[in-house]
Amino acid sequence: MSVTFINFFLFLKLIIHVHTHQDHDHGISDAEHYQQGSEHNTDYDHDAFLGKGHGHDFDRYEPEEAKKRLRLMIGKVDTNQDGLVDFDELHIWIDHQRTAFMWDNIDMVISRDDEDKDTQISWLEYKHSHYGNWDDDSVLDKKLREKIEKAGKKFILADVNKNGRLDRDEYVYFRHPEESRDELMNEIAIDEVIEEMDKDDNQIIDLEEFLGQYEDDDGEAPDWVVEDRKHFKESLDHDKSGVLERKEMKEWILPRRQDTIDEANHLITAADDNEDKKLNMEEIIDHHELFVGSTATDHGRALRSEL
Repeated sequence: MSVTFINFFLFLKLIIHVHTHQDHDHGISDAEHYQQGSEHNTDYDHDAFLGKGHGHDFDRYEPEEAKKRLRLMIGKVDTNQDGLVDFDELHIWIDHQRTAFMWDNIDMVISRDDEDKDTQISWLEYKHSHYGNWDDDSVLDKKLREKIEKAGKKFILADVNKNGRLDRDEYVYFRHPEESRDELMNEIAIDEVIEEMDKDDNQIIDLEEFLGQYEDDDGEAPDWVVEDRKHFKESLDHDKSGVLERKEMKEWILPRRQDTIDEANHLITAADDNEDKKLNMEEIIDHHELFVGSTATDHGRALRSEL
């Protein structure tokens, strides 16, 4: 594989990454939990419980069928199988649903990168898969060498048990350092995104850099540009300075874990009829519309393998 092709491949990956911003869409739902006038929006709760983009998976079912399927799902939420769902179990479930996109993909990625098929990824396996297979890095241009060196340092940090290989849990956080609980990995995630987007090397991101390769012309801007401009100005640029500084980038890049805590508390409070701070099966089924909707798809994420 030639160095020129590798650089072009990385360039294409960068364009896709910058244009979509999907890697940093960590919210529970695109819906607002409370709409105008503080009206509660159950679409948010459904996304939280079923997974973002799956909040309407139960809409085709009549109430009795929805309840039947919900019972099966609760068996997965209740990890200690005591018949009750407590805060920790519900919080873990909601956070798993929020990050399901990366777990859904990681086994395929490991299978692709794992040359010796030991279900773990060594540094050489990762390097070969993502940068090409050669012995002498001196043939590479300076920027690509620096990129590989930074990836190597991140690999070492992600290798928690220091065995020189990344297992499934380690590899997913190597690829998604923003989701790690390690502060150094979080800082690496912020550095990586800023480096990718910051064309003038001033460590801040303006709107043009945020939009990536898009350039204004005399025609009407595409929908994604309109949405990204709005997101930049209304949601990300908190101080309205016209640029995103590191603190603002950090708030965008790192997941909002408080949201999952708040949502777990909300669901328990709303359905806990006997006020024991836990949910039994009867309470969840009685409040099934809160969790999955009133006519709450057999291809829902958590039921996909069983139903």
